[in-house]
Amino acid sequence: MTSRSNEFSSLSSSSLSSWQASWNQNRGSSVVTSSEYDGCSSPGGPASRSFSTSSLGGYTSSPCPSVFINEKLLTPLSLDVDPMFQERKKQEKEEMKILNNQFASLIGKVQCLEQQNKILTIRWSFLRDQDNSRSESDIKLLYDQYMSKLKQEMRTIGHMREQLESELTEVLKSMDNIRSRYEDETHKRSAMEFTFMELKKDLDAGSMHRTELEVKLHGLQELMELKKAVYEQELQELLAEIKDISVIMEIDNRCNLDLSRIVEEVRAQYEALAFRSWEEAEAFTWSKLNEGTTHSATYRDQLFSGRREIAELTIHIQKLRTCIVSLKSQCLRLEEDIKEAGGNGQLALRDAEAKLAELEEALQKGKADMAGLVKEYHEQMNIKLALDVEILTYRKLVEGEESSMESPTCPVVSSIRSSPRHCKHLLL
Repeated sequence: MTSRSNEFSSLSSSSLSSWQASWNQNRGSSVVTSSEYDGCSSPGGPASRSFSTSSLGGYTSSPCPSVFINEKLLTPLSLDVDPMFQERKKQEKEEMKILNNQFASLIGKVQCLEQQNKILTIRWSFLRDQDNSRSESDIKLLYDQYMSKLKQEMRTIGHMREQLESELTEVLKSMDNIRSRYEDETHKRSAMEFTFMELKKDLDAGSMHRTELEVKLHGLQELMELKKAVYEQELQELLAEIKDISVIMEIDNRCNLDLSRIVEEVRAQYEALAFRSWEEAEAFTWSKLNEGTTHSATYRDQLFSGRREIAELTIHIQKLRTCIVSLKSQCLRLEEDIKEAGGNGQLALRDAEAKLAELEEALQKGKADMAGLVKEYHEQMNIKLALDVEILTYRKLVEGEESSMESPTCPVVSSIRSSPRHCKHLLL
């Protein structure tokens, strides 16, 4: 634009000097009428685009040249982004096309004005050769007016061009800002997805651990039921043995009976059987006591492991709470970002609302998981209390058995009958 204006000014100055020289030589040689002179009044007038037949000999102005647009600017760029970003890019390209078309139309207008300037220069030179009635000062005044008008139009076009360039710069800056915000939102989304996957892994691990604990608890309950059934069966057998005590003695029916010796022998045998039965009962009791001790140690270890798992679950719950707090803070930050980005368009707002909904769903899921873990913690505490009660019950039973074994018992002879071949003794 600057080079064209310089060419126009140089052409105008050179033509003015040549016209002044020819004016001095041909002054008074020709006369131009007012009707013929009205054709150079203004470029926008009705006579500015054609001459009379007597003055120009049928001269007609040439049409404006066609405007060419670079087709490479219309080809879309291939970017691996979401459809919304492609739509925004497409809108920006359409705006760029409109601006390019406006700029091209302005360039066409400038070219048309340059052609009109050349035409008017030729007309002015032609009229200058024919007009001798006006003075040089009048012609110079007209020329200066026309030149000032053209310069004003050139300045207007320059201002329009600068305005369009500034608008294009602002559009490019806004496009860069939108791209940077889109990248930030993409990074935030990837970070949220990574956090969600970690929480999901922790939840799956907690679920597997809870399932293992439930299986162990079921096994322990079955084992306790089995031990209880065995203990009741053994207790019933001992009670049955205590009920059915009988002594079978062999009596010699000869005349010489030594009853005192027989009584002493029976007493000795009975005492031996009682001592042996007491030893067996004591051994059985000690074995049961040792077995109960081992079981209590096992249950104690299981209790400690349960407490340790409960502590781990408590730590996990605290971690989940911190994660929930961080998610809440992230939700608040996202809401603030949504409020700041509210003027960027309905598409960006919808995307942010969708992300906010996903985060709220993740928050609700985290709350539900925390409630489930709290419920599981209470269930584990109830199981622990039940195990403590059962251990205390079995301890009391064992202590009662020990006290009953340590206290002396009186043997009772239920019946005496003779047999010629063998002697059987049944004692407690």
